Amino acid sequence: MPLDLTQTGKENDIRVSEDFETRLFFHRAKELYDVSEKQGEDLFDVTMTLTKGFSNISTSAILQDSRIIKVLRYSLVPVISQMKLGQLVGLNTTGDFEDAAVVTGTKAHTLARIASRLVEIFNRQLDAQRFIWLQRSDMTKREVDIAVQYAKKWTCSLIANQNSATDFRNWRKELQETTMVNEAVKAGYISVPTRRTISHIEDLLPGQFSRECRVQGATDIEKADIVVRLKKSKQLVLIEAKAIGVRVDAFKRIKECREKFSNWQEHFGSKAIMGTILSGFIPLSQYDTLLATNSQVFWEHRPQDFFDFLDE
Repeated sequence: MPLDLTQTGKENDIRVSEDFETRLFFHRAKELYDVSEKQGEDLFDVTMTLTKGFSNISTSAILQDSRIIKVLRYSLVPVISQMKLGQLVGLNTTGDFEDAAVVTGTKAHTLARIASRLVEIFNRQLDAQRFIWLQRSDMTKREVDIAVQYAKKWTCSLIANQNSATDFRNWRKELQETTMVNEAVKAGYISVPTRRTISHIEDLLPGQFSRECRVQGATDIEKADIVVRLKKSKQLVLIEAKAIGVRVDAFKRIKECREKFSNWQEHFGSKAIMGTILSGFIPLSQYDTLLATNSQVFWEHRPQDFFDFLDE
């Protein structure tokens, strides 16, 4: 069924898209949060053991398991990012030491070199209010156990909120693109290697598609999320996928689409068609600006439209 471009039809698609995006967020973001929180709790326990309940944050502890740097970062006031902490110790980021325990090789030598500086920062900026047992000697064992559980939940909630937000953005982009790629495969199109540069329509054969391509424009090269060469018209379709969770972001994201389309259209002319896959919170005014560019607009909650377009 073609898009209903009456005022009522456009408003209905926008409303359905908002509901679609909201359901996805609350379902998947909660799953990602729960996984991240559990992983954080496991690492918190390791940190408790190696630092003797945060009372002895030492180079020895960090060198035994570099992953505890993550928990220690989130135990500071204020919490510090991987890149900012890395900057303070002469690195780009501490991420390499947090993702897996570093015990050998060049990374181990680097860790040994910066460990004392990390320890200095962690001990100086540790959140004393959160780790209250370090400040009081009159607490009973039961009180300490309760305080540790609160500190654990507090710290791991900070970790999970940050990690799940990043993980959701990555997952959401992958889902949107994969949904439309599946429709291309159903329509008989064949995937070719990604991360290629498209300068001429002949760079793809009719019936082929590719993801994450760099595409030559009139002024510069810009990334397209999906590029398809139509089987019948032989035209190139340059597609941007936009899942917008916050309405105010739509103005910038849609503007980016229009600017890319103008750049590509000037280079390829009538040999290329511009396309946008939309989901989420899109103001009607922004939807209209896309339609005004004569680009093809597809809603993620209506994947059949994309199939029909490719199959016609």
